Amino acid sequence: MALKRRSKPIVEFSFASVADIVFLLLIYFLLTSTFVKQGSLDIQLPTSASDKPSPDGNFVTVTQEGTFSWKSKGGSERIVEDRSELEGLIKDAFDSDENPNNDVVTLRIDKRVIFEDVAFVMDKVAKNKGQIIFMTEKGN
Repeated sequence: MALKRRSKPIVEFSFASVADIVFLLLIYFLLTSTFVKQGSLDIQLPTSASDKPSPDGNFVTVTQEGTFSWKSKGGSERIVEDRSELEGLIKDAFDSDENPNNDVVTLRIDKRVIFEDVAFVMDKVAKNKGQIIFMTEKGN
């Protein structure tokens, strides 16, 4: 006499362990992430309601006195003596293929800077077909 199986295999999957793993990964990445100090020049950033971080890429800092500073990804920050030198650094950064975010420039501009300096940097980035992000402090 042949016996037949009447029970079917259970094809359910418990997602409880997946949620635990995702939670542990979240904790791991939060604890191992680094917090980057943005530049060495002392400036007062304007405030905004945005809390999105800027991508890791190229940074231009403009102080109240009109001093420019350039920092590329992985590079050290350097004070730029004149505008033509800054223009060359922007062009060189956009021409290189080593940085995936090389078409993005984050502007760290003191809130007391005259707009002429801001317009100069924006013009040079736009001529090289780049994108601009303004860095601000989180306000109310």
